[in-house]
Amino acid sequence: MRRVVDVGCGSGRHALLFASWGLEVVGVDPDPGMLAAARANAAAVGLDVPFLEGGFGGVADLVGETDALTCTGNALPHVSGVEGLREALADFSAAVRPGGVLVLHLLNHDRLVDGRVRSVPPVVRDTPEGTKVFLRVLDHLDDGIRFDFLTLTRGPSGTWALASRSSVHTVLRSAFLAGELERAGFVGVALFGDHAGAAFDPMMHESVIVTARRA
Repeated sequence: MRRVVDVGCGSGRHALLFASWGLEVVGVDPDPGMLAAARANAAAVGLDVPFLEGGFGGVADLVGETDALTCTGNALPHVSGVEGLREALADFSAAVRPGGVLVLHLLNHDRLVDGRVRSVPPVVRDTPEGTKVFLRVLDHLDDGIRFDFLTLTRGPSGTWALASRSSVHTVLRSAFLAGELERAGFVGVALFGDHAGAAFDPMMHESVIVTARRA
């Protein structure tokens, strides 16, 4: 495996990790602001990684064929309903060469929906802009899960600034997602509860990692 496409790459954290392993990597994201951050991060560590503007449904036309495709960081639930998911997975199938690998990582919607979970544990990161705390508050709707994303940033002066945004995510239960992957032409679908390869528990694990191969 030599070429990896990271869809929904955000600020490029995973794409740059893959590039540091000596792989040929392309990052794809629909947000120009995220792409600018990814390019700046690549320049800061001296890695030449192309970051392209694009989204679900247009990846194969944008990047051509790849040995592996990743979509992590809970990006996939941003699809628009079942038809949006099918369009995205058909696009992934067109981009991944036969025998190639697909890796997905997203929040465990079985646990979120069945447990009526209202928040996700906060994440704290040190960034060039200062310490950032990422919070997510959930509302369960008839047509999905609304996420309110709150970002607290502590700047050099020690004061905190708050930014917020909201989006509605399509519910992707694990069994449904596995079935849709097979429908899109992927085989050997496997679900894990963590990066160490723990067997996925729908009611215990915070996230689900899905791997599959293109038939």
